[in-house]
Amino acid sequence: MFVNNMFSIPILLITFNRPDHVRKVLTEILKQEPQDLYICQDGAREDNDMDRIKCREVRDVVNELTSAYAIDHNDFTLHTLYQDKNLGCGPGPASGITWFFEHVEMGIILEDDAVPHEDFFEYAATLLEKYKNDESVRAIGSMNVDTQKWGDGSYYFSMMNRNLCAWATWRRAWQAFDLRLMNISKYRMQRVLRKYGCNAIEREYWCDRLAEIQKDGCGGASWDMQFFMSIWLSGGKGIIPNVNISSNIGTVGEATHQMAAGNIIDNIPTHPILPLIHPSSTTIQSEADRQF
Repeated sequence: MFVNNMFSIPILLITFNRPDHVRKVLTEILKQEPQDLYICQDGAREDNDMDRIKCREVRDVVNELTSAYAIDHNDFTLHTLYQDKNLGCGPGPASGITWFFEHVEMGIILEDDAVPHEDFFEYAATLLEKYKNDESVRAIGSMNVDTQKWGDGSYYFSMMNRNLCAWATWRRAWQAFDLRLMNISKYRMQRVLRKYGCNAIEREYWCDRLAEIQKDGCGGASWDMQFFMSIWLSGGKGIIPNVNISSNIGTVGEATHQMAAGNIIDNIPTHPILPLIHPSSTTIQSEADRQF
C-alpha cells in the first residue's frame, strides 16, 4: 500500500466547475501522500461564461495544491485529462474513469463533492488487494445510511455499490461498463434481476431505467446506473461498509442535479472503520439492499 512512504494505490479525482469543493476533497487526498494522482475535468458548457471561469478556477486550485505537495514529494506524479468540450454528467465521468483504467489495474475514485474519512483510503486499498482476483466482487463503496449493522464484519456484500461518489474498483470490472447498453434486452435484465431476488416492482423499475438509458442515456445524465447494471449482468456484487466513511457535500447549492437540503445522503457524518474485520460470509445481504 505504501512505496517510499507514499500511498501507492492510484487515485482519480473527477472534477467540473466547483473550485471550493475541489479544494476540500483534494486536500484530504493529499494528506494520504499519494504517489500517482489522476485528475479529470469535463469542459465548460457551451456559451456558459460562468462555467469557463469556474473550470479555470478548478485548474488553478489543482495547480496550487499539487505544486506545493510536489515540492516535498519527488516521486509524485500528476496526470490530468482536461476536456475542451462539455461531455455531460454521464459521458464526462465515464470517459475519465475509462482514461484512468487505461493506465492502472485498480484504483480509488472520488468525485469533487465526496469528502472521505481518513480511514477510507486504507479500507479501499486493503479490499482492492484482498479481492483483486475475485471476479464476483466488482466495487468497493464508502457510503452507509443503514440503521443497523449487517453481518459480522466491518463491511458486507450488496447487489450494488449504491452511491458512486467515493469508491474503488478494478480495470477488470470497469471493462464490463457500457454507457448505452444497446445490446441488453428487457427480457435479459428481468432474468438477471430475478437471480438477485428482486420482486416484480423492482424488476420493472430497473427495466424502465434500462429503456431510458437506451433511448438517450437518461438525457446524458447517467453513468452510475449503467455501472450497477454491468455488475448484475456479470453476476457480481459490491461491498458496503458497516459505517459511513464518506460525506457528500454537493447535493444542494451548486449541484447540477439538485436535491433537497437534508436529503438522505446530504452531509452525513463519517466514522472510523479501522482496523478492518472481514465478514465470515460473502453472501449478499439482500434485506439490507431491500431496506435501502
